[in-house]
Amino acid sequence: MARSLRDAVELEARGVPTVVIHTEAFRSAAMAHAQSLGQSDFGGSVFVQHPIATLDRQSVHHRVDEAMPAILAALLERK
Repeated sequence: MARSLRDAVELEARGVPTVVIHTEAFRSAAMAHAQSLGQSDFGGSVFVQHPIATLDRQSVHHRVDEAMPAILAALLERK
């Protein structure tokens, strides 16, 4: 997660709209890390239900379908 947020901040600084997908279990850690990077208002984080690692392929696809509106909205807002 830490590297993903750092990469997102660097990409955003270069004008590339970026979204990082986290699970809800890491919401507070992601927000704290964004703040430590000077991006407490970073709007490119999308949170999905935890866990992911134990899911089968169909369940992962379902999570993606659920998250897609938030992912698209975050990308479009960051253009």
